Amino acid sequence: MVNQASVSPPWARTADGEPQSAAAGVREGVGDLLHDIMSLGELQAQLLEVDARESLQKARTPVAMLVAGAVIALGAVPVLLIAVAEGLHELAAWDRWVSYLTSGVIGAAGGGLLMWLAGRQSAEFIAVFKRSRNELAENIRWIKYALTRGRRPPR
Repeated sequence: MVNQASVSPPWARTADGEPQSAAAGVREGVGDLLHDIMSLGELQAQLLEVDARESLQKARTPVAMLVAGAVIALGAVPVLLIAVAEGLHELAAWDRWVSYLTSGVIGAAGGGLLMWLAGRQSAEFIAVFKRSRNELAENIRWIKYALTRGRRPPR
């Protein structure tokens, strides 16, 4: 029996091939797990940075359109809208209040259309973070698995 080979698994041995103590194995396993968790945290931060940069690039056009739409909707280009109202009053013989109301509705609709278009495009730059959210969920799942099973799960 003395001359028989050890039955300890290969991962429970030191670099020289000597059997490793259980405490040293636990220490090494916890160290490996913490290293993996730190690596995942770093990668998650890098992905968030990339996603934020991409989101800002995609946000430029919708934000510019939103600002332009807000300026038009709030200001309603007063001189032009008053001119339209006066034109409806003179040329169509509408009551003055009806022509001003129509002109205001046209201005508000134009500004609202620009803001609606900006809202549709803004969904694209917000959706970029879905990648980070999915990767974070996968990393958390991996950590939970590694903690409950006590070994490295396949990735």
